[in-house]
Amino acid sequence: MRKLAFMALAAFGFAGEAAAQRADQNAARAAEDAFGVSYANESVGLYDEDDVRGFSPIDAGNVRIEGLYIDQQADLSYRIVDSSIIRVGLTAIDYPFPAPTGIADFRLPDAPVALVLSPRLNAGTFGDASVEFDVRAPIAGEALSAAGGFGFYRDNEWFGGTPKSFSGGISFRWRPAPDTEIIPFWSLDKTWSEEAVPTYFTSGAFVPPRVRDRRRYTGQDWATNTTRGSNTGVIARTKLGDWSLAGGLFRSIYAVSRDRTTLWLDVDEEGTGTETVYAAPSSRYASTSGEMRVSRTFAEGPRLHRFHASVRARDQARLYGEAEAVELSRRSIATRAPIAEPSFAFVERTPDDVRQVTGGIAYEGRWKGRGSLNIGVQKTDYRKHVRPPGREAIMSRDRPWLFNLMASLDVVSGLSTYAGVTRGLEESEVAPDIAVNRNAAPPALRTRQVDAGVRASLGKLQAAVGVFDVRKPYFNLDGADFYRQLGEVRHRGIEGSLSGDMTPFVSLVAGAVLLDPRVTGELVEDGTIGVRPVGTSRSRVVLAVDVHPQAWGGSSFDVQVTRHGGSFADQANAVRLPSRTTVASGARHRLRLARRDVIARVQVTNLFNTYRWIADSSEGLTYNSGRYVGFSLATDLES
Repeated sequence: MRKLAFMALAAFGFAGEAAAQRADQNAARAAEDAFGVSYANESVGLYDEDDVRGFSPIDAGNVRIEGLYIDQQADLSYRIVDSSIIRVGLTAIDYPFPAPTGIADFRLPDAPVALVLSPRLNAGTFGDASVEFDVRAPIAGEALSAAGGFGFYRDNEWFGGTPKSFSGGISFRWRPAPDTEIIPFWSLDKTWSEEAVPTYFTSGAFVPPRVRDRRRYTGQDWATNTTRGSNTGVIARTKLGDWSLAGGLFRSIYAVSRDRTTLWLDVDEEGTGTETVYAAPSSRYASTSGEMRVSRTFAEGPRLHRFHASVRARDQARLYGEAEAVELSRRSIATRAPIAEPSFAFVERTPDDVRQVTGGIAYEGRWKGRGSLNIGVQKTDYRKHVRPPGREAIMSRDRPWLFNLMASLDVVSGLSTYAGVTRGLEESEVAPDIAVNRNAAPPALRTRQVDAGVRASLGKLQAAVGVFDVRKPYFNLDGADFYRQLGEVRHRGIEGSLSGDMTPFVSLVAGAVLLDPRVTGELVEDGTIGVRPVGTSRSRVVLAVDVHPQAWGGSSFDVQVTRHGGSFADQANAVRLPSRTTVASGARHRLRLARRDVIARVQVTNLFNTYRWIADSSEGLTYNSGRYVGFSLATDLES
């Protein structure tokens, strides 16, 4: 490993010390709160792009790039993304047109002042290995710069899978005039030989016995997936006095050329079940989307006013097909029984299209020392057209008015309160693999949120406590395994955050969310389903500490403790999964290698090898990863 690192670093003849770029990224030190921040190799906080207050901003369609709307179908590559931040509660009060499920806002790299090359080598105790290479390069002074990179990955998985993947992309920042910027970008992610994660469905009100060898793959060698995702776009913005104009146009495509899913059905208490592989035809999900926003900002003494007018639009096309099920031998879930792949005769695929246009106006006001106000009104026109083969087409349309109202009050210096109400139109998760109508996407859902809280500055620490109530239509499987609306789901809870520097050499990120999720509707009232949604955790607690004394010369030690609250694994609420605590610990050490400053990073996740079952919303169970030790060598070579 040392020889490989030496060859990678010595290949570049640059002078000077390493710059604080990719190699020095540290989520715990960068986090402004405990609500969630992610970099390419690190993340910290209560929430992420897939889980905010028990819902997914990505599934809901609440994704932004540099603050502009994108209908994301494929994941954005971290070869072009610098970081992602979760906007929720008070962190969304200065954000035009917030959303009930929260917003995942991706940020592209800033323009570099010098050429920086950032190689990184990664390896882990599962046998995984990868190499990443990023570039930040000025091309024409401050007028034009580029940022991008590539990565090759052999991602040996916690369940024994051995997928291979590639990730690459590039972005440019062109500043043809002062206060004017144009940012085109492109990224590509490809994955092949990706075994499906085994998912277990029990035959009664119990969980399967513990899988002793978590690293042993028990599926079929041919139960693999091949996918390709790309994102292309351009962002432009300019200022003309008090006026500013920002716009973005994006194309996001996710294509699955090979689709295989492994489910274990009717698993009994002894751990015996029927291995079932679902094979589906190729599918494609593509969307062209964007936003145009004009704003005017002006000051009135201590008061700052900002007005926005925005138009968002998307044109989404999906093509997917029904899966064929192959039932294999009934046996212990801990054993393998390889067979040759059978032939499949897939039926005609289903196309569906979504077109949506949303226009809105918003006002943001800030009165220094007094408080702030955020008001927005939107009108959206949503149309969905599904054309199942051999059946009548399904048309749905919705044209609701949406609004948001948020206000904060500066009580005293360093202490403020806030309250808000938001109405949205959001997407729902698609039907799961086990559903009769697999991959079907329900029409957009009317959602609503009310929240309030308080934020305080405690020296170099920032504290926030808030309450929230989020409500949506509840979609899940009915008794015939058809994915449809079963009622309404309400997530009510309290969340807290404490972050900052406890001392000059100790950074803290601490957060907690206590959730009271409930389902209402006729099926709950007649006892068909329970009051708790399947798979939704009742709480989460995160404590992350980074210790970095100046005497250590850039080295540091970190620990993160995460408490996952209990949840229910079945619709009847008869099987409760208990709370579990996991611990991760790591260290960074700055060393000299090939006459360069190199950051050596080691991190142990699930330090005590905690075992827990995790339920998804369709009652499928998977287990968590065992203890894992990861190593990396990274540097920033600046010209």
